[in-house]
Formats: sequence, structure tokens, C-alpha cells
Amino acid sequence: MMKEAISVKKLSYSYRDGTKALENVNITINEGEKVVIIGPNGAGKTTLFLHLNGTIESPENNVYIFGQNIGKMATKDKIKEVGIVFQDPDNQLFMPTIFEDVAFGPINMGLDAEEVERRVKKALATVGLSGYEKRVPHHMSYGQKKKAALAAVLSMEPKILVLDEPTANLDPKSRSDLIRVINELNKKEGITIVIAMHDVNALSELSDRVYVLNKTIMAEGCARDIFSDSRLLEKNNLVAPDIFNLFKILKCFGYDYEELPLSMNEAAEILTKAIKSANGHIHLHIGEHTHDDIYKIIGP
Repeated sequence: MMKEAISVKKLSYSYRDGTKALENVNITINEGEKVVIIGPNGAGKTTLFLHLNGTIESPENNVYIFGQNIGKMATKDKIKEVGIVFQDPDNQLFMPTIFEDVAFGPINMGLDAEEVERRVKKALATVGLSGYEKRVPHHMSYGQKKKAALAAVLSMEPKILVLDEPTANLDPKSRSDLIRVINELNKKEGITIVIAMHDVNALSELSDRVYVLNKTIMAEGCARDIFSDSRLLEKNNLVAPDIFNLFKILKCFGYDYEELPLSMNEAAEILTKAIKSANGHIHLHIGEHTHDDIYKIIGP
């Protein structure tokens, strides 16, 4: 039986001016899962995340971490269970050196110097920043700072890792590196991963399941089902991955397929299989309604 890592039940929250941020949100995430939460700007993703580590306390006490009511947990226990990495690494890096930034959490957990050093070295090695201990954070590239901010959270060894837009503003190499690190943390260390992101082209690599949040939960399911629902996407100002839409366009030209790919790797596999089964060829054609069908996908 799967163990629930996160359980959110009928969570609602309004800002001081009365604006609704969340309304009747229900989410269940099992231990070891990778779950991505998508939604338009202002959908409440960051507000939800701040409930998950107790930064925002719900008066209804309806947020549970491994079965414990987070509103009743001690701060030291909260940070052992849930670590949040925010979108802007400059919000988390504030010490003179990387070592001090990554050591800040373990030191405040009351750990001895030897254990602090062990955790710092492990965290930096995990994100590929070994040897950066004496570097000044603000002299590093944006991608390196993203990794350092992640290391600063990993040094507290949380069981649940929450990431807000982890791939935002990264160059392709840094983006690929970070996706790999996140997946290894999930597969090798069993860390439960929760991600808010707009980068739909990376979503399939980072998710077992997807929630669509727009103040309340609009949908839940696998990425392919979510992106196949054009009405859901339109209603919530979302778009499908580029490769997903490309194959929808190919269908307009007569190319048939069993399912739409969500990544370049999936696309390569599908095309290879199709070409082999068709004696090395794929036949496309333009019909009477081809361009009208394409415009429905990409717009005029």
C-alpha cells in the first residue's frame, strides 16, 4: 500500500484584501512520486507551496505531511520533511560563500561540524558543484546559482522536495543538467518531488502525474491526458508541448499515429517505428481542409 506523502483537503485561502488565492483544493501525492502542478499566472501555485512547509498556516489544519498535521509540527520537523526551492535563487543565497549558504540549514538544525561538512559536500556533489565551496554566489552564473539554491535545500535532507519553476531562464545545458539531477534524486534517493512549472516541454520528463490548478483543481491525470484536452488547456491559458502539437500538425497532413509524443525521445521512437513498418517511408499529403485544421492548432 502506497504511503501518502502529502494530503491537502479542502484548502482555501484568501489574501488580506479578500482576493481568493485557493478554493477547495484537494491533492494527494504518494511517497516517491513526481507530481507537476501547472496553471496560469496567479493560479495559486506558490501560495499552495507555502502551505506545504507551514510558511502559511491554514486555520482549518487541512494540510498533512506523512500523516502529520503540518500546523502542529515543530519547525525543525517541518524542514526535515519538506524543502522548497523558489524560482529566483537570489532569494535563497545570502551568505558570503557557497559553503556557508549550503551549511546554513544544517547548522541551524543543531548538527555538529563534521555532519554539517558531510552534508554540504554531498549536496554540492549531487548538483555538480563540488569544489565551489569558496565561490561567491553572486559571481556565479544563473544556472550555477539555481544548483546552489537546490544544494542549500538538499543539505537539510528533506523527504519531500518542492520546486517552483526549476527550469525557468536556464540555458539548454543547465536545463538538461537540472532535470537529470531532479530525476536522480527521485529514483536513487526516493525523494518525493513536487514541481510548479510553465515549461511544458520538460513536463513529461519530470512527472508521473499532473494537476491543473487555477485557484481550485481543474483536472488531474497523466501528462498525455491533460494535453489531449484542448478545452481544458484553453480554459486555463495553457499550451501543449511543441512536439505534441507538431504531431497534431502531421496528422493534418495525413500521418496517422497511435499516440502523441510528449518529448523528443518519444517522437524519435514513434517515427522510427512508423518508418520501419512502412518500408522506410512516411507519406504526407495536403487535403481540402489541411490548412484550416492546422490553424485550429497553431492559430492563423
